[in-house]
Amino acid sequence: MARSYVVLVAEDDALVRNLINAVLLRDGYSVLLASDGQEALEVSRGYSGEIDLLLSDVLMPRMNGLNLARSLKAERPGIRSLLMSGKLGSETICPSAEMDFLRKPFVPDELRRKMRELLSRLTDS
Repeated sequence: MARSYVVLVAEDDALVRNLINAVLLRDGYSVLLASDGQEALEVSRGYSGEIDLLLSDVLMPRMNGLNLARSLKAERPGIRSLLMSGKLGSETICPSAEMDFLRKPFVPDELRRKMRELLSRLTDS
């Protein structure tokens, strides 16, 4: 990885959030953590640097992942979004032009592959 990408992770399940954090840190990413969509917005607003990618659960308390992704895109036009969910049919709420989707449960290699794919689009554009 040429530079350390910054990933904002919004996940209400602490075990999943901690696993994602460990995988991303091990792979050299800088990680910002939030336990729901509203907290993720607050973390983003308090972070002065660039955030390259939002990795968010779809279904969370206070603000769902889709609304979070749209709010962040309005505030940070360059951010990419990867939404994830284990609930069947959740991927249908993700407009493909706006964001990508990862089905839970996933193994770390699936997450790594999807992250590389999305971040390569950042360097290509």
